[in-house]
Amino acid sequence: MKRFIAFLIVICVLFPFFVLSADEDITNSADKERAYGFKLMMGGRYDDMRMCVATPAGVKGGPVGDIKLFMKFRMSLDWSMTVTIPVFRPILFGAGFKMLQYESDVAMEYKVKISDKTGFVTGPGIGLSYHYGPDYNSERSGDGRTDSFFALGPMVSYYNAFDFTWPKHYATRIGLQLFHVSLFRADGNFDYGMVWGGALELGMYF
Repeated sequence: MKRFIAFLIVICVLFPFFVLSADEDITNSADKERAYGFKLMMGGRYDDMRMCVATPAGVKGGPVGDIKLFMKFRMSLDWSMTVTIPVFRPILFGAGFKMLQYESDVAMEYKVKISDKTGFVTGPGIGLSYHYGPDYNSERSGDGRTDSFFALGPMVSYYNAFDFTWPKHYATRIGLQLFHVSLFRADGNFDYGMVWGGALELGMYF
């Protein structure tokens, strides 16, 4: 798993340099009305409700990571709407730990042009978080694993990033996202949980 994640990081970072040798295209990905790609997210979070598969039982939170599909829709010269759909974490948690953690969001971002090849984007996002699994006191497996439960709640975030436009139809993005999730158990227990976190994101879209 660590080798797989390291491979994806290398692809995100090095791939744009290979396309620099391609011919220029007058319409680049940063200026298209619609663009699609993916983002690799790596960071950490405080979480006082859900189990983290990377930390021992009783620890509130831990590292967070995901690979997300990314869609960008240009609304004007300065404003765009983005939609992200998580892929890696829902599949990994479902197959490996019999859990669900799914957090998708929609964001509005404002673009500041720095140069012909570089732009700065910033803006807020809102989404919904879904959870099915045990609480943070649970072991990953065995007799120490506590009962699973459903929880859901709103997610708000704020995003800052730099976009780098390359020849032809590719652009890369590196940014920082801060997020907060309010979780409510849906099993009649009415417990309330909070999640605070931040993550570095590396992405590519075309």
